[in-house]
Amino acid sequence: MKVASAIGRNWFYALLPLWLIASLGFRSTHPWASQPQLGEAITLFDWCIFIPLTFAICYRGMSRRALFLRVLALICGGIWLAGKLVPADAQNLLQTMGAMRWLGLSVVLLFEVAAIVAMLRIVFGATPDPRALTDQGIPPIVARLMIAEAKFWRWLWACLTGK
Repeated sequence: MKVASAIGRNWFYALLPLWLIASLGFRSTHPWASQPQLGEAITLFDWCIFIPLTFAICYRGMSRRALFLRVLALICGGIWLAGKLVPADAQNLLQTMGAMRWLGLSVVLLFEVAAIVAMLRIVFGATPDPRALTDQGIPPIVARLMIAEAKFWRWLWACLTGK
């Protein structure tokens, strides 16, 4: 029963392989020679708009900042994947979007570094609280494991320094 409820809460990840298989099927059946712009536009729509929007619908209960960063990362990943799915001679928009992808990834990287610093402050703070981590969108089991790891490192440091 736990697997069914986990899939019910995370249905996006259950459908993601099917969307990838559909995109690979589209790549092999689309007439790229006669309609390259249409194929590129469909692939970009699927991976840069439809998939991130579906993720946002699935995880709409997540904090806005965490959801925004994940959707932005999915858009950047969608640009990369579309570049792999669309044949090189059919790429027109993708060549101009390459710089946008790197810009988006740098923004995601800056926010992720800030999130890691915030997580480390919670985990290695005076009173680590797993609820503070779950409020940031971290799954409860991962939050507990992070707290346990921080306790281990504190214990090891105390043993090594004799404190």
